[in-house]
Amino acid sequence: MLWFTFARRYMFSPKSHSVINIIAIISVVAVVVPTAAMVILLSIFGGLGSVIASLYSTVDGDIEVIARRGQTFDHCEALIERITALDDVAAAAPYIEQEVMASAGGRRTTLKIRGVDARYEEVIPIADKVERGALDNIFNGDIILGSNLASSLGAYGSGTEIELFALNRKQVSTLLPIGSIARQRYELGGVVHSNAEISSTLALAELESVQQLLHYTGRISGVVVSVTPDADIDATREAIAAIAGEDREVRTRDQKNASMNTILRMEKYAIMLIGALIALVATFSIVGSVVMLLTDKRRDIATLQAMGAPQRLIERIFVGEGMLLTSTGCIIGIIVGVALSLGQQHFGWIAIPGDSLIESYPVAINGGDIAMVALIVILSGIVISHFTVKYILRKNN
Repeated sequence: MLWFTFARRYMFSPKSHSVINIIAIISVVAVVVPTAAMVILLSIFGGLGSVIASLYSTVDGDIEVIARRGQTFDHCEALIERITALDDVAAAAPYIEQEVMASAGGRRTTLKIRGVDARYEEVIPIADKVERGALDNIFNGDIILGSNLASSLGAYGSGTEIELFALNRKQVSTLLPIGSIARQRYELGGVVHSNAEISSTLALAELESVQQLLHYTGRISGVVVSVTPDADIDATREAIAAIAGEDREVRTRDQKNASMNTILRMEKYAIMLIGALIALVATFSIVGSVVMLLTDKRRDIATLQAMGAPQRLIERIFVGEGMLLTSTGCIIGIIVGVALSLGQQHFGWIAIPGDSLIESYPVAINGGDIAMVALIVILSGIVISHFTVKYILRKNN
């Protein structure tokens, strides 16, 4: 490509004036900074999204089967066995869940009690989040509380007695309301430390004891399912839906947390839009370099025109110059952004202040995000260079 040969020669020629070279370097740096910033911001945002997803996986299975109507359905072991028999399913476990009142040491609060059996640990990786105790303690009649929930109840030590109160649906009476309340006593067997929502609301106990408390004997709220690492989540969901039948709804973790995922996507698009505007403004620095080069190469332009070079070739040469400057700045910016992101990932240079589950800002580098950044920056440079060259050449003619 002849235009590219000229553009490369003009950019790297040692005979170019020092002023033009300085302006070109400034233009490249002006592109490097926002490009690197966009890469870093998107990497950190991707890392935060991954952390949020991992925190919700503490209580949410990859796939969940729930009642389409009402809060519970019959506890059918045959259904769980058929789900577990699917090739892409690693494990499945039933649970029952409902909000109840809790009391300990004169303090009261509401919590979301979840009754589980021994298979639950195979599906949900919550055992690693349990502090000051163990998940297996619930099978000895104990209860596991979220860390914030334990603090609000003043339950700081193992063995603290905690009483749960739930509505007795079988003995509802307006004359004797106290008889409509069912109660169950537990001892604190551990504390779960996870995200704010889980730590403030979640409690775990043995499945049968919670069924008795809620007067839902033989019924469950749902079945949580974990899939194999290489499973097609959507195909597996459809296979489970065919087994579960029309009376039960089957949804993935993303579908359950659809509103949160939508907010995350909107925030990401907002970051991309703001970054694109910053990159567009930054690429205006290319205008100075292109204008100075056009002014400096007026004799070369006249010579090329005298030799019969078409106007289109001359435009391509100087638009190519702007594209080379933008591409150079973009490539350097991506390298700098990726290097700093990897440094943050491995060394945790920037810490998160306060009491947090993670010590430093998480980072997740996504190739698609980097490609989008490169596309935005380079297209901005090409468009601005094109209109600048067209305007200057038309004005000179």
